[in-house]
Amino acid sequence: MLTRRHTLKAIFSLPAFALLTPQSAAAAQHTVRMQSMRFSPSQLRIKAGDTVLFENKGTMEHTATARDDSWDTGNLRRGKSASITFPDKGQFKYVCRWHGSMTGTIIVE
Repeated sequence: MLTRRHTLKAIFSLPAFALLTPQSAAAAQHTVRMQSMRFSPSQLRIKAGDTVLFENKGTMEHTATARDDSWDTGNLRRGKSASITFPDKGQFKYVCRWHGSMTGTIIVE
C-alpha cells in the first residue's frame, strides 16, 4: 500500500518533461481587408488550421474567390465579413469575382 509520502516521492522523482502534456498550438485568426480595390495584405502566410477573416471596408461589393473555385466568401457588402479556414498546407490564390484586378494569395505552412 502506498502512503501519501511514497506517492509524492514518486511524482517528484519523475523527470520534469514527464509531467507536461503536449498541447497543440491554438489556431489563429488573420484578417484581410477589402478596400480601395485591393486586398490588404495581398499575400498572407498562415499555419494549417488557421482562419482568415475577409472584411469589406470599401464602398463596393466584393468577393474573395479561390482561383480553383474551392472556396468563396460570397458577395460581401460594405461592413460585412466572411471567414475561411485553411486546414491543409499549400498556396491558395484568390480573386474578387467582380474586380479581376483584385488578387491575393494565402500561403499555408
